This record gives sequence, C-alpha cells and structure tokens, in this order.
Amino acid sequence: MEKDFDFDSIGKQTPYVVPDGFFDSMQQEVLTRVAADRSRLQKRRRMLWGAVAVAALVAGLCFIPFFHSAEKAPLPSARVLAVENGTAVDLIDQWISELSDEELEELVSFSENDIFLD
Repeated sequence: MEKDFDFDSIGKQTPYVVPDGFFDSMQQEVLTRVAADRSRLQKRRRMLWGAVAVAALVAGLCFIPFFHSAEKAPLPSARVLAVENGTAVDLIDQWISELSDEELEELVSFSENDIFLD
C-alpha cells in the first residue's frame, strides 16, 4: 500500500446524492417527533398523577372510618392526665414528698449519672 497517498487527486466528490430540501424536511420531521414525544410524556405524567390521586382517595376512604370511630371512643381513666382539682406537676410533687431520704439520694445519683440529662 502506498504511504504517500494524495487526497487532492480524489477531489471533493461525495459517493452519495442527497435530494433537494432533504435537510430542511429532516429538521421539520425532528421537530414534529420531539413535539409528539413531549405530548406523550405530558399524557403519562397526567395519568400518573391521576393514579396517585385515586390511590390517595381510596386509602383515605379506607382509613378515615377507623380514625373517625377512634375519636368517639371514650378514653380509659388510666390514660387521662388531668386529675380533678390538680395537675400532673402536683402529683409529681406529692410523690417526691412521700419518698424517703434513701430513695431521694438514689434518685439524685441516678439522675447525675444519666448521660441524657446533662
């Protein structure tokens, strides 16, 4: 094979022929396909959001009756924090005043060693 090939001898001839207006029509075709793809994507997004909305609605309809009936049920007396003529702080103060000195010292040492109370 010849190493000193002369490209100038070939010239600027192309081995293929392109019809007139080919690139102009190709640009239009690409733009119409892109627009069609965008409209398909928008339709898919709308369908997805619609499906999500329907799923949320169904889930809401399934679980709302349970929450609604749970609100009407009376709470047991053990779960009620408010006490007649008193508050939770008053009850804690009363509990602390009833502790012996040894129990108070144990409570203080326990709270001093607690890493979460520092």
